[in-house]
Amino acid sequence: MTKPDIGNRIERLAGPGGLPVLRLSHSSGYSTTVSEYGGHIISWMSPAEQEFLFMSSRAIYQNGKAIRGGIPVCFPQFGKGVLPQHGFARTKKWKVIREQVSTSDVVSVTLRLTPDSEIDSLWPHQFVLELDVVLSDVLLTALRVANTGDKPFEYTSALHTYFRTSAIETVSLSGLKGIQYLDFLKDRACMVEDRSDVMISGPVDRAYQNSPETLVLSSPKDNVRFRITKEGLRDTVVWNPWIEGGRAIADLGPDEYRSMICVESGNVLAPVRVEPGDIHTSGQIVRAEQI
Repeated sequence: MTKPDIGNRIERLAGPGGLPVLRLSHSSGYSTTVSEYGGHIISWMSPAEQEFLFMSSRAIYQNGKAIRGGIPVCFPQFGKGVLPQHGFARTKKWKVIREQVSTSDVVSVTLRLTPDSEIDSLWPHQFVLELDVVLSDVLLTALRVANTGDKPFEYTSALHTYFRTSAIETVSLSGLKGIQYLDFLKDRACMVEDRSDVMISGPVDRAYQNSPETLVLSSPKDNVRFRITKEGLRDTVVWNPWIEGGRAIADLGPDEYRSMICVESGNVLAPVRVEPGDIHTSGQIVRAEQI
């Protein structure tokens, strides 16, 4: 396969902790950085170099540890269960299989994860997991889960997006009014959202079931609004640990709960079933708008 003419649009660099990363740059001035470790997006910046993703000042960049912040890939388990929390994809080395700049100047990379002996011992299914990171004036992330074995399997997943904010108490998330959710801080109590604009004033950990395709996250102090559009992902998780919860997280800096909100597109409340030979595709597009 002929290597694409990527010029300086895709750079291979040593990232934090020496972990290899790819930095994608678009002609509009937007850029994003994805780590080969975890298939983990660790930066998304505006043409004015405004960082849109939160990364903890205490994030750990080493094999076997999850990176706190950015956009981790949760697969094949969201949250707690029989596997390590949020699965194994975010703590494995992925392989870069494609780098491309299209004729319309869209910049993209594809990373792949396949089973190794450690994964086989944890989750004995044959699969190929691919992540597309596509940059233009928006950021698109897409997951493809292929069942390459002879038996069906089920999985849960999420694009665990940490958005950066200067003041959590000013942030609002619209589009969830009337949507049923499970409150993980109240023994999974089932409730219905009654607010047009969801704001954060304490610890929150909720999974909104069958949430709308598009939500809008506004951070007025940062003069930015994010339009989050998902496909193939039924649910939206909203999470912030707040004061006491944040202090209990070793790889989160002091009071950094005030600088982040997670709005996570995923299939978290009911698993996706993939039959042998089938592929399930999901993803999200995030657009940043100045306000």
